[in-house]
Amino acid sequence: MAERAPERRLSRGEKVVVFSDLHLGGGGRGDDFLPNAELLAGALRRYYLPGRYTLVLNGDVEELQRFRLPQIRRQWAGFYELLGEFARRGRLERLVGNHDAELALLGDSYPAPRLLESLRLVRGRESLLLFHGHQASYLQTRFLGLVAVLLRYVANPLGIRNWTVSRSSRRRFRVERRVYAFARGRRQVVLIGHTHRPLFESLSKLDALRFRIENLCRQIPAGGRRRAALERELTARKEELEHLLARRGRDPGGTLYESPLLVPCLFNSGCCIGKRGLTGLEIDEAGIALVHWFDQNRSSHAGQALAGTPFRREVLEREPLDYLFTRVRLLS
Repeated sequence: MAERAPERRLSRGEKVVVFSDLHLGGGGRGDDFLPNAELLAGALRRYYLPGRYTLVLNGDVEELQRFRLPQIRRQWAGFYELLGEFARRGRLERLVGNHDAELALLGDSYPAPRLLESLRLVRGRESLLLFHGHQASYLQTRFLGLVAVLLRYVANPLGIRNWTVSRSSRRRFRVERRVYAFARGRRQVVLIGHTHRPLFESLSKLDALRFRIENLCRQIPAGGRRRAALERELTARKEELEHLLARRGRDPGGTLYESPLLVPCLFNSGCCIGKRGLTGLEIDEAGIALVHWFDQNRSSHAGQALAGTPFRREVLEREPLDYLFTRVRLLS
């Protein structure tokens, strides 16, 4: 898969945004995309399209394990037309996931010119490798047909939402550990989706908050004129951590990979069907960022307003690519 990945160069001025796990359905009950459809469409139409971004959809665009393709295409015709705008400008790539694997059998990449298993974004001698992530799950690749039958004919009539790997902490961590081991062994930065859990430099939001709080505690004693601002940020981060721990009390704490030296080789774009918005990864020749889009009517977060809409963009993490590639090379 890694060796066969087509390449796309990150040349000067090139910008890429990666979204995954849209799970477009047939509308109504059971369509997980419906609550965030306007949010994603607004971000694409008003921010990424005029900003000349290349859009990479990293798998599970359609929810074909629950709905039939013609039904989805009818329901989201306007959204497909928006994706077509990126395609007509040569700025759309599609990768296959486990929930839309049927498209590979059909040879259907609409509206993108091709449907890929993996993609390599190349910058100089270094690269970022993208694939959906289900390839690291034996059950997801071995029993796709059985899962589809259960979802379509049992879960759908009962109104049960997706109960895939993203709903199971243990299975999610197993997938992440396997991809992390693969990336670390190859000294390769890897970007996945599949688990619906945003990761930046191999860290979950929970881990990243813990590291940030520890770093703030170190800075405050010598903070000088910045001390008050650092203390305010520390208070805010502690409240955010407590809220996250209360909400995810069933999840294990600590780092995922049980390694004393964490290599920042694994990233995850998260998903587009979150209750509090959607997440994605923005990449250019200089750096990579994890971004969160949300509706200000549903969240009290601050962020960059998208003119004429209630939608906002928040940069959660950002890192220069030179620094990232150097750390992966030296720490692996």
